[in-house]
Amino acid sequence: MMNNLPIYNIILNEEEGLTAISLVQNPAVESAFIAFNEQQKLTFSLNDEEHIVMGCALRADHPIYRYNPQIGEYYVVFSKEVIKELYQKFFKDNLINNVNLEHNNFTDGAYLIQSFIKDEEMGINPKGFEDCANGSWLVSYKITDEGLWQEIKQGKLTGFSVEMFAELERKFEKQEEPELDLIDEILKQL
Repeated sequence: MMNNLPIYNIILNEEEGLTAISLVQNPAVESAFIAFNEQQKLTFSLNDEEHIVMGCALRADHPIYRYNPQIGEYYVVFSKEVIKELYQKFFKDNLINNVNLEHNNFTDGAYLIQSFIKDEEMGINPKGFEDCANGSWLVSYKITDEGLWQEIKQGKLTGFSVEMFAELERKFEKQEEPELDLIDEILKQL
């Protein structure tokens, strides 16, 4: 376990899910987006005129540090299955263009043009996102607001962050549950 902090899995019920995607300076998923421009000659690159950014919205099985006054410090993990549920519900609820800046002001200066789940077996494995596991959700947004594009180019906004409602379920590692080890030992002696 990282830093001896507890790990919680995200779990969903029917009413919960994503509400928006935010353009942020410090993405919790620790994966910056790629701003496609003339200097980056990737196989899927576009020129600076296109104003497109691509990045990881949710990283599968990647511990994300969080702090909550009621829980304290902890990590949260999105499983591949939960990401798939969130991704599908986000589209079903027609929230794909709910975009805000730093989890504050909504903007109509960006809209979704591409969204997919990374799947190496199916050949969906874009260059630049090797650190994102299979099952991670990647998105591309067209930026139509020139001021917003300049903030991205200046490094003031470097990635995506999701807004959502969900429940947390504590994930226990065997070494975290010494009383269960003791119970197992007692049962073996019976």
